[in-house]
Amino acid sequence: MRTPLLLAAAGLSAMTAVLAAAAPQTGQAIDDAVRFVISTQEADGGFGGFGAGQTFDAVFAIRAAGIDPGDVTTDGASPADFLQAQAATVAAESPALAAKAALAAKAPGPAPEKVAGTDLVAAVSDKLDASTGRYAADDFSQGLAVIGLACTGNDVPTAAVDTLLQTQVDDGGWGSDGASDPDTTSVVLQALIASGAEASSEDVAAAVAYLRNGQLDDGGWGYAGESNAASTAFVVQSLIAAGEDVEGADYTKAGQTPIDYLLSQQLDDGSFAGFDAAYAAIQAVPALAGRTLCNAPETAITQSAPVSASGAGAPGVGTGTAESDSLPWLYIAGVLALAAGAVGVMSLRK
Repeated sequence: MRTPLLLAAAGLSAMTAVLAAAAPQTGQAIDDAVRFVISTQEADGGFGGFGAGQTFDAVFAIRAAGIDPGDVTTDGASPADFLQAQAATVAAESPALAAKAALAAKAPGPAPEKVAGTDLVAAVSDKLDASTGRYAADDFSQGLAVIGLACTGNDVPTAAVDTLLQTQVDDGGWGSDGASDPDTTSVVLQALIASGAEASSEDVAAAVAYLRNGQLDDGGWGYAGESNAASTAFVVQSLIAAGEDVEGADYTKAGQTPIDYLLSQQLDDGSFAGFDAAYAAIQAVPALAGRTLCNAPETAITQSAPVSASGAGAPGVGTGTAESDSLPWLYIAGVLALAAGAVGVMSLRK
């Protein structure tokens, strides 16, 4: 008869196998993606494609991988230099963009209240329409504004959260024109949690249920019945914020988890399949690293920046060095394997 010690050993053996296989795969995927992202850096220190916001998203990705964005340079210019040069323009453009800039300012170091003489927090808070509780007309941008304030340690007016709750669609999501979509829902869900909503609250639970029910058969999320890496990454980040186990049974479709789907979308150069390879990679990295919009800029620095924007000869990159950020996923997988091994041995005793 098997003893409890042997049962535990069987489970631990299964967990060790999972950890050995999963750690290099996810860590290497993160490192390869960041190497690709850094290769797209431009001479002003930013990352082009979709305006200043793409640079801020790139900052979140680089920091989520455990690299200080301030050390990533092209022609001597870093993302911090880009932010310094663009702060006033960004602040004037929209509260949502200013909010992302404020979050990005945390990653390489400068306080969001002191960026080249521009107060990025004030650029958000001063735009509140007291009559509507809105910083922006659409819920995606409203959510970003709330996240930018809450995650830089600032108070969020109750009215700014209430107006989001009022536009929640009957299916639990958010979107436009009365229809929900995964991207908007994911940003609003993170905004609610960042501003203090409990994961167990009715509104949060309804949003989580909407996302869970909207997962597609390949493990991802997207539009018109087709998954894409960017939408899946948004959803993964929001579910992490809500305390969900995205590698558990509730989010496994035909043996495929959201993380499996993201990994399946990575191309040989480290980018991800999508309408824009750099944009998709920038969104995927924090999700793979287990980070959210709120905490990606605070990720511990665990490795050196590449020596050049091309990523060639980058010390500390390409060896699974995002391991500390990947460990939550790997630990969960290991626990599941341990449980499976235990159940299998127990069945022999019946």
